[in-house]
Amino acid sequence: MHLNHLDLQVPDVQATARFFTRYCGFTSHAKNHDSPAIAILGGQEGFVLVLQRRKRDSDTFPEDFHLGFLQDSEAPVLAFQERVKADGLEVSDVIRNNRGTLVYCRAPGGILVEVSCRPGAV
Repeated sequence: MHLNHLDLQVPDVQATARFFTRYCGFTSHAKNHDSPAIAILGGQEGFVLVLQRRKRDSDTFPEDFHLGFLQDSEAPVLAFQERVKADGLEVSDVIRNNRGTLVYCRAPGGILVEVSCRPGAV
């Protein structure tokens, strides 16, 4: 079985799409790049990230819900952390533990994003 897509309901489709294209390497597949209602982003290996406008402001992600992006080595993890920090986004300190090297960042809409590397995991 191959993961095809993930559909996230977000309050600001375009702000969230800009985050994922700028920091996570997604590209836009939609013909209407300015739609406030939906953005369809392409990732690696055919993965598609769909962002749709949230219908109710009261709808939020569970506290520990997050997306994890795995890198080949520590260098891209550190580069991600520096880049989002330089752009003024909320980002964690670098965490090194038995799982590897990790950083966490809040994308628009409160989505927690983990960027990490684990020796031998990629």
